Amino acid sequence: MAVIDGSTSKAPHQIRDDIRNGRLAMLLVSEVLGELSSADSLGDFCDAVTRRIRDAYDHYHISVDRLIHHPEERLTASAAIYSIHHEEVWLVGDCQCIVGGLCYDNPKPEEHAIALKRAAIIRQMLNNGEATIASLQTDDVARKQIVDDIIATCHDQNKTFSVIDGFPIPLERAKTIKVESGDVILATDGYPYLLPTLAASEQALSHLLSTDPLLFQTYHATKGMMAGNVSFDDRAYIRFRVSK
Repeated sequence: MAVIDGSTSKAPHQIRDDIRNGRLAMLLVSEVLGELSSADSLGDFCDAVTRRIRDAYDHYHISVDRLIHHPEERLTASAAIYSIHHEEVWLVGDCQCIVGGLCYDNPKPEEHAIALKRAAIIRQMLNNGEATIASLQTDDVARKQIVDDIIATCHDQNKTFSVIDGFPIPLERAKTIKVESGDVILATDGYPYLLPTLAASEQALSHLLSTDPLLFQTYHATKGMMAGNVSFDDRAYIRFRVSK
């Protein structure tokens, strides 16, 4: 079982005109998971998914040399995976889980600092009368000012943090959590507060968005909820019980 999160596009163009890079990456990861044998390890998964995305680059005639210098253009995704055979949860990239009542995540090292920078820009714009909450929900000028910082962190993909992007994934940057028994929850980072039930997680998210829709006060993110959207990020949540 798994949840897969395609990364928000940061490049001006997509590999395919009819689908965003993050969604295409998610679909490819899903295909690989469906083809693995039950005994395959985290390393087997990482090798297989890296090959699949590298094959996609070849299929769409994307220069790997260019992707080395422009990692923001890669097909990129994260995944939280439960292996029944190995009795483990694997976090590859920025996903999260609850195992044994404890919450685990695997965030990008620089993302919090960049989110704080965006928050400072928003506060300054609001204090100076340059923008309002409503105007920033239509045009997040503050996010535009941190995009270069976000792109710069892409050069650390599979160096200081793990991600699925068609380049070798260092296993020490993924996270493995042993599962004994009880409830296990896998979720993407679209849930700022991961709680033991979907209802509680949704309620916490709803309260946050109603009080801090731009996510710059009580919770710091690199993007907020834009006008017309129901949240600041897409999300997936699955809970199941392991019995022995």
